[in-house]
Amino acid sequence: MMMMNNPTMLSYIRREQTVLGNLLTAYPDATANALANVPTTTKHWLILTTASSLNAAKSAQPYMQKMADTQIDIVDAATYLHYGHVNPAIDTIIGISLSGENQTTIAAIKKAQAGTTATTIAMTAQKESELVSVADTSFNLLTGKETIPYITLSYNAIVLSLMFLSLRSAVNRGLLTELAANQELDDFGLIIEHMNETIQRANDYYRKFTIDFGLATEFTSIGASNLAGTLAEMQTKFTEIVRVPTHGYTLPEFTHGGYLGAHETQRQFYLELTTNPTVMADLQAVKAYESRLTPHIYTISFIDEQPAINDGQTLQLYPIEDDLKVPLLAIIPFQVLCWYIAKAKGINLSHPIFDNFQASLKAEE
Repeated sequence: MMMMNNPTMLSYIRREQTVLGNLLTAYPDATANALANVPTTTKHWLILTTASSLNAAKSAQPYMQKMADTQIDIVDAATYLHYGHVNPAIDTIIGISLSGENQTTIAAIKKAQAGTTATTIAMTAQKESELVSVADTSFNLLTGKETIPYITLSYNAIVLSLMFLSLRSAVNRGLLTELAANQELDDFGLIIEHMNETIQRANDYYRKFTIDFGLATEFTSIGASNLAGTLAEMQTKFTEIVRVPTHGYTLPEFTHGGYLGAHETQRQFYLELTTNPTVMADLQAVKAYESRLTPHIYTISFIDEQPAINDGQTLQLYPIEDDLKVPLLAIIPFQVLCWYIAKAKGINLSHPIFDNFQASLKAEE
């Protein structure tokens, strides 16, 4: 594992292509070991985790459900622990904790285990951890410890790893041929190969709009429902790092209420991809309407064509044919923009604010 002196959020972003490439290389053995105890009749998976890892799981969910033909329930570990119903039909539990020591996630897993006969898979960056000890098998994210509080590298590692588990499960159960699976892996490989290019293009994009981003008092992102996890993570990262009000809306969320909060100084990001034509037509209609309210319209495109609206403010990225794989690249521009906007604002990410917050919560328990 490559070690870094004084790593930053940006240095972890720049490692994404390498680490996800390592996950691709490890795919055969890693997925086989993790799924060793999962029954071939598996139909219902439960993923328990928290925070950005929860957003990552939601980013992988559409691909997983399509590929593995399984119901994938994703529940915040604390919500499940205190309020969740244990469904005895759950046959596979995936617990995600980067440290492997998140006590809420571990307690939620134990609750699920007590009410089911499910196989448990621990997904973590730490092989020697309590999470691994309570699970039947484990999946190593290969990221090592991300020593800054704003995870980036680990986020995409979780997305890809969950997609891999669903792909291998489909092969194991005869839903997909080895040839078809290899074609999927080739497709993943091409996306991974474009990660460094994505970082560089996002860097250039920031430099083009440095002043406008720096003056922003509110950010909003809007995209198709299959990008719900990406949009949630964008909201999380901009709120934590840029420290201005930020919202990530799926298209239905925006059209059923979010649009009422639009105003002339709002910076809006639209994510365009090849997906259901009706969905993209609706997104274009929203963008056309909103462009009459605010000039701060930005587009991140994974389509191999120039947009008709505000094409001078579009970040054109590697076109991805399968819309369910887009989350692997879609989060990267937001990670990069967060870093540079925060730097321009003079925010020192090496010195977290409210560093006594968690201690205060424990003192109240």
